Amino acid sequence: MKTDWLSTLLDSKFFGSCIPHKELHRNEENVFCIDCSLGCCRHCMEAHRSHQQLQICKYVYNDVVRLQEIQKHLDCSNIQTYKINGKKVVHLNSRPQSKDTKSSTKYKSGCSCEGCGRFLQDLPSYFCSVACKVSAVSVKPKDQSQDLIPSPIPKIDMSSKENSHQETNTNEMESSISVADSSEEIKAGVSSALKPTKRTHKRKGIPRRAPLF
Repeated sequence: MKTDWLSTLLDSKFFGSCIPHKELHRNEENVFCIDCSLGCCRHCMEAHRSHQQLQICKYVYNDVVRLQEIQKHLDCSNIQTYKINGKKVVHLNSRPQSKDTKSSTKYKSGCSCEGCGRFLQDLPSYFCSVACKVSAVSVKPKDQSQDLIPSPIPKIDMSSKENSHQETNTNEMESSISVADSSEEIKAGVSSALKPTKRTHKRKGIPRRAPLF
């Protein structure tokens, strides 16, 4: 999904003559101002000196941008990279490819672009350009802020909390009393079992004399 300056960047045509400076030499538009979302030439730089900019280059007749510059503003992972003067670059839009083009045998480890189907020679690359990645997955500029909506704090019913607290205390008291009672019963049983039993002697009857005859 294209958003804001990214949409304008991908739809822009670069290296044309800058209309405000058409009478000046070297007036091709090869710079993109992110803050103003428009293409500029070298003569426009005075008005955009403090703005965020992207230098647009040419690679095999296609517009590319330095990876070091654009990855500050956009996630460029899994996009096929190329090198110009030792600097890595990525294509802005997909490159045209003839239908009868076949992949070379030395690139058997590559894959196809998920956006346009173009053959990719390096893994783990899944896209041949920024436009292909934007069309396949949801990509948003890194500097696009999102408002964070705080989640509402749930209200706590204090009365129910107090009642549950009281019930808990009551249950704890009842359980402690029952434990105390059971412990008293156990102690009484143990003490009665250990207490020596007294022998009871039956009293004999009163002795009587035998009768005299």
